[in-house]
Amino acid sequence: MRVRVMRQSVNMSPEECSKQSDGRSQILDGGPFISGGNQSCQPAEMLFTRDGRVMPFLDMYQGHSAFLICSGPSLVSHDLSELSERGVLTCAVNNAATIHRPHFWISVDSPGNFSDTIWTDPGIVKFVPSCHMEKHYCVRDEYDELAPSRQVVGEMPAVFGFRRNAVFCAEQWLYEDTFNWGNRSDLIDAYGNKGSRSVMYVALRLLFYLGLRKVFLLGCDFRMESGENNYAFEQARSPSSVRNNNSAYRILNSRLKHLKPLFDNEGFEVINCTPDSGLTVFPAMSYEQALEVSKSGTPKQIITEGMYDRDKRMRMQQAGELNASPTSLPDMTLVTAVDRRNVGCFELAWQTWMKFRPALREVPTIIIHGPDLDPSEIRRVVANKSDVRLVCRQPGKAACERDRWSHAFVQVPADHVTTPWYLKLEVEAVACRQHVWATDEWFTPDSDGNLPSFVASPWGYTKPSDTIHRLDDWADAVPGLSKFRRLDLPYNLREKRIRHVTASTWCYFGNTSWTKEIAEYAPDRL
Repeated sequence: MRVRVMRQSVNMSPEECSKQSDGRSQILDGGPFISGGNQSCQPAEMLFTRDGRVMPFLDMYQGHSAFLICSGPSLVSHDLSELSERGVLTCAVNNAATIHRPHFWISVDSPGNFSDTIWTDPGIVKFVPSCHMEKHYCVRDEYDELAPSRQVVGEMPAVFGFRRNAVFCAEQWLYEDTFNWGNRSDLIDAYGNKGSRSVMYVALRLLFYLGLRKVFLLGCDFRMESGENNYAFEQARSPSSVRNNNSAYRILNSRLKHLKPLFDNEGFEVINCTPDSGLTVFPAMSYEQALEVSKSGTPKQIITEGMYDRDKRMRMQQAGELNASPTSLPDMTLVTAVDRRNVGCFELAWQTWMKFRPALREVPTIIIHGPDLDPSEIRRVVANKSDVRLVCRQPGKAACERDRWSHAFVQVPADHVTTPWYLKLEVEAVACRQHVWATDEWFTPDSDGNLPSFVASPWGYTKPSDTIHRLDDWADAVPGLSKFRRLDLPYNLREKRIRHVTASTWCYFGNTSWTKEIAEYAPDRL
């Protein structure tokens, strides 16, 4: 088992534009080029209604993740139904929205290129170039032929506009107050690439603007072949179109390679979940792992009972008018640890445990202590409780004190706990009031008869950032673990932490048999 300063903007003349962009003029779909100084904040005026009112979308999804769904044929190899689960945010480009109904949709090309099912759907928030607001899209007539729609794009539900520019400059790309979608056909960028525009530029920039900081790519095949099915939907392409698209993919790889350090500096992670993708700039992750990460911040269960009368019940509890329902605990052992530095903290915490968690009075207890602490100091604190066993922490081979304690919290339960479960409580954990704090369902088998390995509070990161990478390397050399696939979570050494699904163990219910198995993999140090 693998466990695991506001930016001031000024209108500029065309001459000033040329100076700002190293002699290259900006090509915009609406309004003058706007530039500024401090690039640490995003400009607020970037998305508009049909009549030009500014929409306050900036950082609306701050810190969250999203799937960016592209049109490659690999898209249909995934079970896309899981993208509709709670906690998962999706954005599609072009006709990929006919394969999966997304929350957001982005286009840059003629409205007639895209299905009317997208334009008419009120459940999809649509972002289009502002210059397309008065254009018609296409519908099927009585002969199943494409014909102009009666309504224009701006009359469709949930449509918002943005202004584009067609001069790619990596250094200002994340901070411009128009959306770059590549270069116009007669311009060559700083890396020798001529022309080339794509909706993908706008999609990544827009997701960053919305505050999303982790983007998973799906259907991002980045290759076409003549005569093959090159989309996730029906659409033939001519040989010249195939050549042009493959050229665009090559240029996108080049430009995204120069954008990636800027993404990293802003904590903007782009992760490719497309198998065998031709986009090689970004780290890879499986679709299944990405779903886990995306859903990690959303509760798996919906429990509404007690929500409407919670204030009344709390007042009654504080007034002593309501006794908390008894907490049903599994057959378990309480495990904690004390050393010279925190014995005073332990004395305080112990009193709160016994007062507000009375069920703990009845369970056997193991207290791990440091060799520098006289056991009599511990026995004085726990004098009124029977079935308390003291275990002195062994020196071990770990290089630092923290690691020695981490190892003890695995090895001691594995060696000394005889109950099916144990509760690890750190001495900094203080009980505040009586209430139901554990439920039976945590400790019941699933439909396959499997018990949880542990029950703990969720946590969002591990420090340092390469921890999981080092864990992968270690596990590859451990018999029993090497048969499992590596986690291979993408990380950045310039960051202090790696964000992923993990657990906080200040209050932790451990499955004893599982802990015994884990202890076998690290008998000397953890």
